[in-house]
Formats: sequence, C-alpha cells, structure tokens
Amino acid sequence: MEEKAFLEEEYGIVIHGMREEGAARVLETDQGLFYLYDAPANFRYKGKLVERIRQQLAQQTEIGLLKLVRNREGLRHVTQDEQMFYLYRGVREAEPEDYPFACGQTLAAFHQATAAIPREKLLFSFSSLGNWPGMWGRRLRQYDYCLDELEKAWTELTAMDHYLLTSYTYVHQLGETALRYLHEAGYEQMVRQTAQFGRVAFQSFGQGYFRWNEQMRPLLGGEWNWVLDMRARDIGQWLKAESRRNGWRDEEAIRFLDGYNSVSPLLEREYAVIYALLLYPGRFLKLVETYQQLPPEERQEVDGEAWQAQLEAEMERMEVALRRYPQAIMQQYGVSIPQIDWLWRYEDEKTESAGNEKNRG
Repeated sequence: MEEKAFLEEEYGIVIHGMREEGAARVLETDQGLFYLYDAPANFRYKGKLVERIRQQLAQQTEIGLLKLVRNREGLRHVTQDEQMFYLYRGVREAEPEDYPFACGQTLAAFHQATAAIPREKLLFSFSSLGNWPGMWGRRLRQYDYCLDELEKAWTELTAMDHYLLTSYTYVHQLGETALRYLHEAGYEQMVRQTAQFGRVAFQSFGQGYFRWNEQMRPLLGGEWNWVLDMRARDIGQWLKAESRRNGWRDEEAIRFLDGYNSVSPLLEREYAVIYALLLYPGRFLKLVETYQQLPPEERQEVDGEAWQAQLEAEMERMEVALRRYPQAIMQQYGVSIPQIDWLWRYEDEKTESAGNEKNRG
C-alpha cells in the first residue's frame, strides 16, 4: 500500500495535498492541516523516554507541545515496513520577524527544560552522550570495509561504486580530521560539563521541529526523534542543515547563535565541539552504510549520478561553512577556533586548477 493510502486508512482522513517543510510534511486534508513526521521503525521503542521528557517539559510554560493525533486504534504512531509515522494537529502559525534568533532562543529554552531529566538506566538505550568518537570511528571503518569489498568485487562496478571509490580520500580525511578535532576540543570534558544545560537533543535538528502560533508561543514537534545527547549536537546540526539548504550565511548563523546565547550562553570550548560536528561527513557515511546493506541487484538500480550531484553540491556548501565558521566566531565572540590548513589549501588548489584549465582553453 502506498504511503498516502496507508496514512488515510490509519487516521481516517483524506489527504488533498502534501508539502515538505524541513523535518516535517504538512498535510492538507478533509479535516484540516496536520504535521507528519517520520522516523526509523525501531524508534517506536522510545515510549518511556518520550513520556519522561514530555513530563519534564510540562513543568515549564514557555514552550508548548503540538497536539499529537492518535490513529483509529488509539495508537500514538503507526508503522509501515521499516518506517514509523506520527501526526500532530496543525495550528494557525505566525512567522517570527527574526527566525534564526527565535529558533536559537527556543532551542536553548528546550535544552534548559531537559536539564533535570533523571539519569535512569532505562532511558539510556537511546543515548548518544559521550558516544560521538565511537560512532564516528565505526562509520569510518564501515567505509573502509565497503571500499575493500568494492575493490575485491568480481561484478561490474556501478556509477555509485565508482563515486564511493573516487571520494574516499577526501571524505575519509574529513572524518579523521573531525575525530582528531573532537578530541582536541576536550569532548569528554564538555559532555560532563554541559549536562547541566540540557540532556536532550533531536536526532537530526533543523527546520520543521519548531512552530509559532498566533500568540507567538513556540510549539515543539518531532518527539519520537528525541535522543539523550549534549546541546552542541542540535546547534551543529542546525548550522549544517541551513548550510546544505541555503549555503553558509554569516549573518543567519550568528543570529541563531546570538538567540541561543541570549538564553543559555555557550562555553568557549563548545564552539570547537560544534566545529568538529561540522567537519564530520555524517550524511555521506550514512549513505555508504545504507548502500552497503543493499542486495547486489538493488545496487544496480541506484541512481549513482544523481546521488553524486546532490552530495557534491552539499559538500561544496559545507566547505564554505568550514572556512567561514572559525572566522565568524572569532569576529562575533572573540573565541579562537583553530582552522584546518588543508581546507584552505584544497580551495587554493581548486582555484589554481580552474585557472590552468582556463589558460589551456
């Protein structure tokens, strides 16, 4: 059953239209507007974690929660194949005049409200606190393994296979640099030191998780995408998501950080942890993992050229972010973020190469 028909059957609605807004999709139905979120199917086991966090958020009045809609059987989420879906009732929205600043403020308030979440073993099944080096290193090793398998393969390589092979040096260097940078930034110490400012983050934070009603009160969605982690995760993910979507813009990034700092100031060394997250090629390595799990016959159907075009465009935008972030942070906050020399050399080499091509033409 296709997704649209599945949702209509589960929730008893008729979907007239659907549009993407960041992490969510807005459904236009015969019963009004709804916000649709999805997540991997195994996230359905987060019930106790979600309930604990909801209880904690209910103790403050600054931020509200969107109204979760139950399906025909009274369930808070539904599952099809390997995907989980959940719906919220739509609201009459208002747009903040300074969206990045308001988003930063709301995110900081959300983090503060979760600082008192108890450290129960039950909740730590969905925790990434202190686990970044292990997770990043594992993804890099999977990339190594994938490349080894491709080099040994007897079958004809696909366009996607060729792209993974030719991208290896650059992507792997990014990942290794991110790991070293994370260590030098004092990651383990920052995990302990910043727990007092918040214990909950989003799986992959970006546009679509916060909305403002007509009274300009922020409302949260995406609760099944919560995870226990440090606040730097959400800040770095927002900067990455906006850079991929619109390209790096100093003013927007600084307004977001200013909004956050106006509620809960960041520690100096957190800026370096955020930079390590910007360096880490997470989306690329996740794609490698997904591709590696496909049966050989399904790999043949992957549009490698389309993936290459999308990923290369994203990486080019992130290169700008990686060069500009240290400069913007120094200019605005006086915090020194050591730059990665080879990123600048790489840009110089590209410029020189382009010039040589032009001269040869």
